[in-house]
Amino acid sequence: MLAVLDRRLKFWHVCVMVAAALAWFAGMTLATQAALPGVGLFRCPIGLCFGYYAPVELQATLTRVGKEGRQFLAQTLLPLDTVLPALLAAALILVIAWFSRARGVAAVPLGHGARTALLSVPLLYCLADYAENWALAEALSVFPEIPYRLARRASVLTAAKSQLVTAAIGIALALALTAWGRAYQHSRRNTAS
Repeated sequence: MLAVLDRRLKFWHVCVMVAAALAWFAGMTLATQAALPGVGLFRCPIGLCFGYYAPVELQATLTRVGKEGRQFLAQTLLPLDTVLPALLAAALILVIAWFSRARGVAAVPLGHGARTALLSVPLLYCLADYAENWALAEALSVFPEIPYRLARRASVLTAAKSQLVTAAIGIALALALTAWGRAYQHSRRNTAS
């Protein structure tokens, strides 16, 4: 599979996928900020959350956003968030694949095993994000009687999603910066010769 990807993948594919993921994320962020002005997307329990949150935080947040906010979450944000994990995972996979290929000046040649391990991180993020969305949809459907176990599961999945997406972005950035650094050194050596 990686051999086929290496043969067919072009840099413009990577750019288009990254742009699509960023545009989708920006659209979701703007829509959420307009619909839920008092709720931050980058803190617990909705959004990025690196540690676990207490089950009462989910209950408190869903209470604070009110009925219209819960409807927005269930009918707009969660459906939109069925696209983002796949788009973001695909973008990160293409970035990692592009910058870890065996050939190319702007690349960090890695072995098959290392590449497979690095490429699994965005896939795991995607699965965790979908599982988190499922748990949040369940919580919204039973609100205000959210069982402790459901809120705890949502918390664990939010933390896992947040940690995995951060790791995947870190891997992609590290590979890209290292590859560009190698390309810069290569061009300096060629001009010095």
